[in-house]
Amino acid sequence: MRRVTRTIAAAGAAIVCCVTMTACSSPFGLPISGSVQTLAPVEQQTQRVYTNPQGPADDAQPETIVKGFYDAMPAGVQSDGYRVAREFLTGSASAGWNGDSSALVYSGTPDFRRRANTMSTPQGAESSLIVEVQLQVVGSLDSHGVYTPTDSSTISKVPYLLIKRSGQWRISSLENGVVISTADFEQVFRQVSVYQVSTSGKQLIPDVRWLSWRNWRTQAVGEVLSDAPSWLEGVLRGTGLPTIKLAVDSVPVKNNVVEIHLNSGINALNEEERGLLVHRIRLTMGDGNAEYALKITGDGVDYSDADANVKLTTEQPTAGVYTLTGGHIVSLASSSPLRVGEAPGYDDARGFVFSSSGGAVLRADGVVECLKSDGASCGVMFSGEPMRSITEGLDGEVWAVSENGRELHVSDGGKETDLKLDWLGAADSIVALAVSPEGCRLALAVGGEDTNGVMMTGVARNGDKTLSGLSKAATQVSVLRHVTMLTFYNDLNLVYATTPPEGNSEQQEAWRQMAPGPANAQRLPNGIITSMASGQISLSRRLAIVDDLGIVRSVSGSLDGSWTIADSQVTALGAQ
Repeated sequence: MRRVTRTIAAAGAAIVCCVTMTACSSPFGLPISGSVQTLAPVEQQTQRVYTNPQGPADDAQPETIVKGFYDAMPAGVQSDGYRVAREFLTGSASAGWNGDSSALVYSGTPDFRRRANTMSTPQGAESSLIVEVQLQVVGSLDSHGVYTPTDSSTISKVPYLLIKRSGQWRISSLENGVVISTADFEQVFRQVSVYQVSTSGKQLIPDVRWLSWRNWRTQAVGEVLSDAPSWLEGVLRGTGLPTIKLAVDSVPVKNNVVEIHLNSGINALNEEERGLLVHRIRLTMGDGNAEYALKITGDGVDYSDADANVKLTTEQPTAGVYTLTGGHIVSLASSSPLRVGEAPGYDDARGFVFSSSGGAVLRADGVVECLKSDGASCGVMFSGEPMRSITEGLDGEVWAVSENGRELHVSDGGKETDLKLDWLGAADSIVALAVSPEGCRLALAVGGEDTNGVMMTGVARNGDKTLSGLSKAATQVSVLRHVTMLTFYNDLNLVYATTPPEGNSEQQEAWRQMAPGPANAQRLPNGIITSMASGQISLSRRLAIVDDLGIVRSVSGSLDGSWTIADSQVTALGAQ
């Protein structure tokens, strides 16, 4: 079996995921076939900068104390366990403060402002006051490393009570958790995919977390053993193992081998359950690499090879990119577009889904029409009811959003399923959607009074991978308003864009992110973009877009690379 390594680039670059045939898709459009060099598993790395913060200076003013604490917190997450940060706190505050419980992520420059303490000065203090820090918060992490975006238009105020003793100011009262800048975030937190197993038992789902570089292995094993996040409840198997714990509160590396020592709880699992657990730990620690070397014991019993017969891998299906061009279905699998079918009469098509086995077209009147592999019509879908948008799903599925934006409809081999979203607000509606490559996550652009932005929810599947339902909860991955198009670039990265106000193409925005995680701006070509898709073109993973002039462009090499024309006079763009 081939081996794979992943790397996260830190400074303004998209996340790199180097791929073999058994690994996740490449965010940088790297080739996925041809000659592949076998590599030994190595730890995910980044261009990290280690800081060496200084403790408080004698006679430092209150604002300087709080600023010094802010300067020291990143090193606490990354390397020193808050050794220096605690020097800015009183002894009692240091004993009660837990920096690992949560994190606020902010952009810009904090504003440190002193104000009077209206409460009584603590006993034994010469004086007291409050330093209030004003921040543009863009997101937060909970204790499990789950990222939630925040509307950055609101300024947050974080207060710190300081007291003066023996002429020196120290922070005596503060909330748990750390406050980290966007510039420091990927320097001090490591992206880790906690690999979950779907209800089908045949698909792996990367559950993205952000864990401190200082002790990420220990945290990662804990998350594998923990309950799944609420937005994946009901779509996973083999989660929540409360009787299984780390025997020691660390995961050491000895002779380049990660050692994980669990308690006797693992002994109680049957052979299949134990193999699945060991496999999930291996994939999580190895960034999706099924050959990552681990030593796993349970109460002294060696289970390092317990997953030898588990065949689950992070391999993702190859996705073709197709266009509907002047009545012709065209494959963009190579640098030379290839006509693969005829589908005349859809000059004003609003959406298009196609693969080698057929697909569907969203007509100008909103009706979804089924297409055979040669482009011929095979009738209308969803009883001819008009739909707002369509997208591709797993193994030829066609997903559609109802015209009112309140329901989802799925067609799979002639079987149609209607779905409702329990978490959708009464005044909210779905604008567009995308299904992840493994088919177990659903990203939705939502607009309304209660919810705006991009939401993600889980998709439950039967043993034959057919759809069985949706999770009853969702998680917010973006607060960007007016998102009208989105696609999974690969198994980890989501790309989405807004539609600009009429006549003003400068206001169109696009973003990419490891979802859920911080978002990075995605550069688009000039003009107004009307749809986007991702797939394989010339053996590379590419992001493709169609503009209002009917021109398809794609980008490869990096998501910030050069856009090249792939097709022209296109009505609609679709991906397998």
